[in-house]
Amino acid sequence: MELLPVDQLKIQPRIEPVTPLRTGSSFIEANTEVVTFEEMRDRHVIPVFLKDNEPTISHCEFIETVAQATQDAFGLATFPRADIRVSHPVKGRVYEARHKKAQELLPNEKTIYFERMAFMISLPQIRDSISGNLLELTIGGVKAFHLDNLNSCKGGLEHFKVFIGFKNRVCTNLCVSTNGVKKDLKVRSLEELYRSVFDLISGFDSVTFLRNLSNLSKYELEEHQFAQIIGRCRLYQFLPAVLRKEIPELLINDTQVSRIAEHFYLDPNFAPSQNGSIDLWRFYNLFTGANKQSYIDKFVERGVNGFEFTQKIRQSLEGSYPEFWYLT
Repeated sequence: MELLPVDQLKIQPRIEPVTPLRTGSSFIEANTEVVTFEEMRDRHVIPVFLKDNEPTISHCEFIETVAQATQDAFGLATFPRADIRVSHPVKGRVYEARHKKAQELLPNEKTIYFERMAFMISLPQIRDSISGNLLELTIGGVKAFHLDNLNSCKGGLEHFKVFIGFKNRVCTNLCVSTNGVKKDLKVRSLEELYRSVFDLISGFDSVTFLRNLSNLSKYELEEHQFAQIIGRCRLYQFLPAVLRKEIPELLINDTQVSRIAEHFYLDPNFAPSQNGSIDLWRFYNLFTGANKQSYIDKFVERGVNGFEFTQKIRQSLEGSYPEFWYLT
């Protein structure tokens, strides 16, 4: 699909609200809750920079800007919708209710915003299939206010994470790679944010990424190889720092490793074949499924790490990475 030249695009000062996309399961689950765009816009307060009381770029503005860049980049006729999840609420109250007990507060006397927010915009018209799993192109982002220096003035940089990849419709697992992610995007304005998101979208090579994902189904792990990888993943968590530097990084925690082991036998979509072997496409989806239990601020990095880790397993199986510690 042809993209519009960047210099022909303009930031809209105000665009219509995003309507959340409801799905059977969520793209991220741990410690999060669903919230609508309208609720964030109408009820949540906006954090400010303490030294000058100037507002940050709000969650709503972030979603609007990414959605606008998506609409412009793909020439969509309608404004795309977003599935939104939030965590780590910061509660407060209005001045007039300062002496009330918490249980006596009225709804209009309470204030709240969420420190962390993640959202995903799916484009069902851009899709492909791997091993019978339907994949949809997906754009999204993460905002965590604790990464910003809110004790400063407005002129400081604000941190965002944005991604473009594919969502597995079977399980809503997110498939992303380094080329489709900006893990530490720093901007001062909505215009800078828009241009960075649009550049990410226009530079994403979906054909190559889908080819890499499809190739995973050509490689298999025997049950004892899977067990060895899981065991080494557990050991990795406790290795001395000196040894860790020589081993491919693994970002998921021990609980998530246990979840991969559990779902090796129990997952209805990605369990091994009858002989106990599992192809790397199914292994990768066990990894991305476990990543759904990450906190919002770790979600994108662990998603990228899952793809890179699985690619290293593939290289080891084909002999181009013979010293892969997890399989030696």
